[in-house]
Amino acid sequence: MASCAYYLLANRNTLLFCGLVLAWGLCDALDGAVARLSGQTSRWGSYLDAMTDRMGEAAVALTAAWVTGYWLLISLVLVGSLLISYAKARAAMEVPIANTAWPDLMERPERGLIFLAGLAASVLWPARWRGHDLFWWTLVGLAVATQATVAQRMWRARQFIMARASDGRSP
Repeated sequence: MASCAYYLLANRNTLLFCGLVLAWGLCDALDGAVARLSGQTSRWGSYLDAMTDRMGEAAVALTAAWVTGYWLLISLVLVGSLLISYAKARAAMEVPIANTAWPDLMERPERGLIFLAGLAASVLWPARWRGHDLFWWTLVGLAVATQATVAQRMWRARQFIMARASDGRSP
């Protein structure tokens, strides 16, 4: 993912950048699927995949911020994205929770696709509405949606933790 980010910084070809990041994401998803189907998964592999996913997400966001200048909005989206991940991880440190118990509004694939679609669309359709391009409006929507997902995850974590407390286990 860092190589895709470097490419955008060096060449400013936003459409190719979006294509490369999308291809990278598809390869990442395929890698995980193949590992699961072949029985080659491990806890370390799962951990490493999650960590590199977060690093890649940050690299893409910060590179887009550098190129577009939308630092504040991209920071809000990135903080929301990282908190979405942390909310689940931190809750799992408090009580056992299955990974499938978190069907939330804005998962990483959805966030990534919307981010890339907005970035690419702003190049293909450079119109402005109320003084802002399509990517700016995409970021506004993502910022609101990621913060709503953080609140959703916090609410769900509270339910899981409090349910364990009512079972006689400490919260």
